[in-house]
Amino acid sequence: MARMVATLRARGRWSPPGTVIGVRPPPPRGVTRRALLATAGALVVAGELVLTGDTPRRARTVLLPSPSGGDDTGALNAALLAGAGGPVQGRRGAHYRISAPLVVHSGTRLTMSGCTVTLAAGSACNLLTNNAVTAGGRDRDITVVGGTWVRAHGVGGTGPDLHTLRWRRVDRLTLDGLTVKTASDKYAISLGDVSDTTVTRITFAVFSDGVHLQGPAARTTISRIRGSTGDDTVAITPRDWQTYDDVSGPVTDTVIEDINAASLAALVKVLGGSPETVALRTTVRGVTGVAGNNVLWIGDDTAEWRTTGGRVDDVTVEQVAAATLPGRGGIVRITGSSVGRVRLRGLRIDGPGTKVPLVHVTPSTAPARVDELTVSDVDVARLDTVPLLSVDRKARIRQLRMERVAVGSMTAGAVVTRIAGQVDDLTVRAVDLTATRDGRLLELPLWAADAAVRQATLAEVRFAGHGGGLVTAPARTHALPRLAVGSVRATGADWLVDLNTETELLLSDVTIDGAGGIASVHRSGAVVVRGDGLRSGPGSRGVAIAAGGSVVSYAPELAVDVSKLARVDGSRATNTNAHLSCGIGPVVCTGLTWQHVETGATY
Repeated sequence: MARMVATLRARGRWSPPGTVIGVRPPPPRGVTRRALLATAGALVVAGELVLTGDTPRRARTVLLPSPSGGDDTGALNAALLAGAGGPVQGRRGAHYRISAPLVVHSGTRLTMSGCTVTLAAGSACNLLTNNAVTAGGRDRDITVVGGTWVRAHGVGGTGPDLHTLRWRRVDRLTLDGLTVKTASDKYAISLGDVSDTTVTRITFAVFSDGVHLQGPAARTTISRIRGSTGDDTVAITPRDWQTYDDVSGPVTDTVIEDINAASLAALVKVLGGSPETVALRTTVRGVTGVAGNNVLWIGDDTAEWRTTGGRVDDVTVEQVAAATLPGRGGIVRITGSSVGRVRLRGLRIDGPGTKVPLVHVTPSTAPARVDELTVSDVDVARLDTVPLLSVDRKARIRQLRMERVAVGSMTAGAVVTRIAGQVDDLTVRAVDLTATRDGRLLELPLWAADAAVRQATLAEVRFAGHGGGLVTAPARTHALPRLAVGSVRATGADWLVDLNTETELLLSDVTIDGAGGIASVHRSGAVVVRGDGLRSGPGSRGVAIAAGGSVVSYAPELAVDVSKLARVDGSRATNTNAHLSCGIGPVVCTGLTWQHVETGATY
């Protein structure tokens, strides 16, 4: 038997047990054997298999040809077509030169590690793209690994042809370990109408944007970006400028992480596009490096109507320790006219150098609204004359929160938070602030006549300085109707609050160390003080009231010369003026008379 099997194998006629040996059955009527095999072969190749007799196996790797020394475009595209649906391998050390786009097909894994591909000057096209860009339809499951992709100076072109690696209408695209170099033209990696995309381990030395994402796009991850870019390192534009606006739509569920690059513009930009487009659920984390203007830009770009007025919502920014060129931009710039929820966590600023606020809400158009802005876990070594957070006149924020903020030192007159616009609900919690001279935690600037904070809460604040204080609202047109201050210790402050507004001041567990006081009230101010748990040192001034201003106290522990207070039935304080007939100590106002709670003496 063994001898028979060996003989049959030698003649190519051996089949395993259970296989019918003999004449193959004819193909179905009307179908030739050649057509049947061609169809079957195409189907199997698309599934990463090739047909060898009747036994399928995994596709063999197609090896790209050696460089010709001339134009390699035709030979490379022929190999990419032959390897469509399977692995295609570049020759390590090869330097290819092309004059038209290389086209990758669905199901292809193109490995170009150790290879260099250069698009020649005057080609006026993309360097690498996918089949759907020219053939229509959609592509899927494309992976490109490694390679150095070079766009020579003077390639030129128009519109989207100015991009170097251009991907459109692709599902499940992966770009891993590429180096991209451009000497001119536009985006290095342009993504549009894509889903489930991963761009990772990319090194740039490029003239314009690094990774540029247009809508529609869903579930995109961009990570481990290095190098330098002449424009934004990573940009989201659901709709792009007119010249490059070949696709548009919502951009959702984007993760951008581990960015360490040098950019002449922003390291990360997230725009909403035009009014019919949105950028939703964007997470940015782990950003270091240097930006030419702002580290992160969120909102609108008014240079084009297609990039203005779109919605940006649910943005989370974490772990940012990048810097800007000296005297240029800040860390986060929010310019949008329609912004939902933005959360900024873990910002680290090592020193001075910027001339604009570190977090700047500065809408490009009015009116502009931010639904919710949270700034937390911020560590600033030194705050210069510009604020940590600034809200411009055209901005209105429904809910603004600052939590867990540490400022190591401040120059004279520096401000942590400046509100020139309008905030409906402000909460500042867990702040440790060291001020050099006249520093403030919250300022409504005198020059912003319509500045307003409808409701503010300051809690768990430690202030150490020489002058200054927590809050100032000096214009009679400012609005600060309710201010709650709790669990606060202020050392060296002139006044806890400096107000020219009609304000209900709610105090709880507040300690004033030194000669500072609770409130300085200007001529148009009218402040009502309520609360308990107030502690102040000997010589504390209590309150200072300009002519025309008024203070009513319902805080029994407010140590003050009660002759300065407005007399309202039921109001309370602790008198510090021994020359008054009621004597020093706790007093209550009955009618228009101050009466000592313990002795009954009146004033």
